Amino acid sequence: MRDDQGELTLSITAGPQTHGQEATAGSTPPQVRLMVVDDHPAVRMGLVQLLEAQPDFDVRAVCINAEAAIAQATAQEIDVAVVDYQLPGRNGLWICRRLKRLARPPAVVVFSAFADHRLAACCAVAQADAVLNKGVLGSELCNAIRSVARGRRLLPKVPRPFADTLRAKLAEPEQLLFGMMLAAIPREEIRRALHISERELDARAEAMLRTLEALPGEAAHAGRRRGGLDPDRTVLAR
Repeated sequence: MRDDQGELTLSITAGPQTHGQEATAGSTPPQVRLMVVDDHPAVRMGLVQLLEAQPDFDVRAVCINAEAAIAQATAQEIDVAVVDYQLPGRNGLWICRRLKRLARPPAVVVFSAFADHRLAACCAVAQADAVLNKGVLGSELCNAIRSVARGRRLLPKVPRPFADTLRAKLAEPEQLLFGMMLAAIPREEIRRALHISERELDARAEAMLRTLEALPGEAAHAGRRRGGLDPDRTVLAR
């Protein structure tokens, strides 16, 4: 699927790799069905061109906002959604939360120009499977997509002092839940430990995001250094 709006400004390259099972000689590589959600025409075009160039990727949907993304993911099967954080209206974490409520939820890679430790912590609460800065190489994005499609989770380590600062902003009942989510404890284990329902867990996560999530405009981020995430990534099995 092509998007011909805007000119290409995103320069990213990646070599072809197989996904999941190893492809045998002469066979067609397994296809990972993708959705791209980004409102910037040039970035969107660059992403689509990069991903379509991979023999194991099939870009099924390209969206510019949250409503279109949910509609597309509901109408067809998507394996991995690559979602920008800052979008007009609802942001990427809102999309992530709604995608994870679908009967067959896709893996979600939050792909942001302003990725930092706060966003990484929010991604853990929103059930994102990976978060990457838009400054990474195309090969790193492609490898992350392949990893989450295989059921892995790639989230940066949030430094303990920063995590403690965020935890202190939460109401006391939510502080333990926040720590469990940062530690990537499975939701079923969290529910059993805290004796809460799935609905209550969703509601509490939503409330935490309202407290933790920064929603500044582009101007507020202008002076922020890109690549603020710790390159030492934690890889966790689901």
